[in-house]
Amino acid sequence: MSEWLDRKAEEWFGTPEKKMRLLQWGVYVSNLYILFGIGVLIWILYGEHIQAAWAEIMR
Repeated sequence: MSEWLDRKAEEWFGTPEKKMRLLQWGVYVSNLYILFGIGVLIWILYGEHIQAAWAEIMR
């Protein structure tokens, strides 16, 4: 089973192009998590102000 896993890992991530593509996807996903975290932090810190401003705009 270990040899099969090693062979599959080499097929999937063996070439430098595949490794770079995997790295690019990893960076993309981590950037999405960072942006989401910043948005949540802003909402936690300024949520009441944002809601008040939105209510004032929509009035």
